[in-house]
Amino acid sequence: MGYSKDDLFTLHWLDNSRAHRILWLLELLGLNYEVKIYFRHPKTWRAPPELFRVHPLGKSPILDIDFADGSERLQLLESGNMIQYLLKHYDFDKVLAPKDRKQRMQVDYFLHYTEGTLQHLLISLLVNSSAKNMAPFPLKSVTKLVGKGINNGYYKHEFELNMIYLENHMRKQGTGFFVGDKLSGADIILSFPIYENVFDNMIGVKECTGEKRDMKDLYPQLAKWSKMVSKDPAYRKINKYMEDKVEEYVRAQANL
Repeated sequence: MGYSKDDLFTLHWLDNSRAHRILWLLELLGLNYEVKIYFRHPKTWRAPPELFRVHPLGKSPILDIDFADGSERLQLLESGNMIQYLLKHYDFDKVLAPKDRKQRMQVDYFLHYTEGTLQHLLISLLVNSSAKNMAPFPLKSVTKLVGKGINNGYYKHEFELNMIYLENHMRKQGTGFFVGDKLSGADIILSFPIYENVFDNMIGVKECTGEKRDMKDLYPQLAKWSKMVSKDPAYRKINKYMEDKVEEYVRAQANL
């Protein structure tokens, strides 16, 4: 199996999922990609049946690779695994490559930390805050109280602990990036929980945590980093690309 810029990448992209950062990475690496779009069910918030036909768990992102040399198609799952694989085999121009072994270990750490420690806290905050909307009418008030109690008793504290940890890390770094002095896989994987989930979703965070203070004041280093992500040319390009793709998809569905 050879790795080539002629390989074709198909990203299965679900709205409000972790897929956007994989698209950002594909763009940063200058790879040849296409995107297949899926939308969640408005009531159950589950992925549509079409995505379950791609993989039995119906999760996104899913990345298919068709190799130019005719090797068997490869399907990758789990964001950290995808990022690690793409950085290892497709960063031909060393766009995101760490400078030394220590930095490589830091990147690997953040790939595991993000999915293993940080992300489940945000999901739990969201689920507990949203549970009242799914409960039967007579139980909505009780469900709201229980969810809020669990968040206040555990998840809010853990969320704040991790945000302070990351804020202090960025302050100590002093470069504006999580590892080294340029973009790396650490910035890519953290773009979803920190930028998309928190700083680009301030109303949602306040609803989940009950925090009345401005996140930008609480975590200025992370806020500055998030602004850098939002203004990155490749990130802006994929946003425009997906806006056009979604609009095209909606028009096509309307004409069925």
